[in-house]
Amino acid sequence: MAKMQLIIFITAIMIAGALIVPSYAQVIAPAPTANVTYVPVSGTITFEPNTYTTGVKSVSDLTIYARSPDGTDTKTNPAADGTFSVSVPGAGNYSFWVIPSKLDYLNSTTNATYQVQYPDISAPYYTNVSATGLTGLAIPTKTVQTGKPMNATPLPPTVPAATATPQATPGFTMIAVLAALGAVCALAFRKK
Repeated sequence: MAKMQLIIFITAIMIAGALIVPSYAQVIAPAPTANVTYVPVSGTITFEPNTYTTGVKSVSDLTIYARSPDGTDTKTNPAADGTFSVSVPGAGNYSFWVIPSKLDYLNSTTNATYQVQYPDISAPYYTNVSATGLTGLAIPTKTVQTGKPMNATPLPPTVPAATATPQATPGFTMIAVLAALGAVCALAFRKK
């Protein structure tokens, strides 16, 4: 009974503490100021339509993010022709990235797979935005070959000839020794 009372008492103290003490583990955005001047940023992003990445069938499925020097994120989706425009809060050195940042393709002539990579959040594209804005921004891309060209039909892998010589499994001896030691200990304990 005393243990149950102790548990109830400790639980009551924890609940009271959780209600009384404010939580500081939350992110609080800075209060917006009335004097923020938004400036326009416009540009283009390249896109190849034959991607087999799930969920991306047109350039409009991409999302472009712009992060201001104070950490404010603004996002936009490009138009069908790959152009985009977004209003960002003031001038400064902005970082830009795209989600999804990698699109997979197959070159049907060579049967080689490749990937078009956009800047991502871990390696964004940085550029300065002036107080009047920025026009003509071209989001950079990088093409990486991910598979080798297949000029011939691949052959199945060769299987090595089976050997008739049995080989010990690594660790089998140690398991046998431990089992024997356990049996000896069990017999010794039983005789006492």
